[in-house]
Amino acid sequence: MIEDLIKRTHTDDFYQNCDFKLELFTFKTSDNTVEMIFSINQTSYDIPIEREEWKITCRNTEKYHGFFWNILLPYTRLKISDKHPALLLYNHNELECEIIGVPKDINQFIADISMILERETGNWITVPDILWNSEEHYRIFSKRNISIPKSIGKPIKEVCAKHNLTFNVTHEVTGADKRYVHKQKSKILIFGNEDVSPNDFYLKQPYVIAEKFSAERLK
Repeated sequence: MIEDLIKRTHTDDFYQNCDFKLELFTFKTSDNTVEMIFSINQTSYDIPIEREEWKITCRNTEKYHGFFWNILLPYTRLKISDKHPALLLYNHNELECEIIGVPKDINQFIADISMILERETGNWITVPDILWNSEEHYRIFSKRNISIPKSIGKPIKEVCAKHNLTFNVTHEVTGADKRYVHKQKSKILIFGNEDVSPNDFYLKQPYVIAEKFSAERLK
């Protein structure tokens, strides 16, 4: 049923004539389940004609963000994907690395890393996800260990070389060796709108990363 709801959210009629609101958001820590109740108010010439309630359930949830207000506009078009930059931290090989040295220009180093992450992951992975974003930290510690998705290892190494830092890969973590962060079945449910921003570029779209998504109509 969630597939039907997703298709519906991509129609012009839904975007123009339906008021899509988040009414309730709950997270059960006992089983990592997110439940969201949404209302869909259909209108015709601004006159209400029907009100629906839907529940979306997300099981084995890893992360969620952006569900702070009940109004979702302009991000009302749903999509589920198993190939997405946000999933690099969950279902791709990981490199354990060490960076040795202190950048001469710390702010520029952080800015260069940020630009790489924007280019490679569309800002779905940001500097605080992999590095301390603090000048003082770099002045105190001349060596730091980081874990990054394998796919961004080469561009991160190039930034380190530009700033005369030593970048060493100490271990590649694959598959089940990632243990609790090995989430091969993880998918992402995005509340997006590609007229505003592509789904692979993060511009504050609400999202849930989980293994299974389902939907049911309540009213």
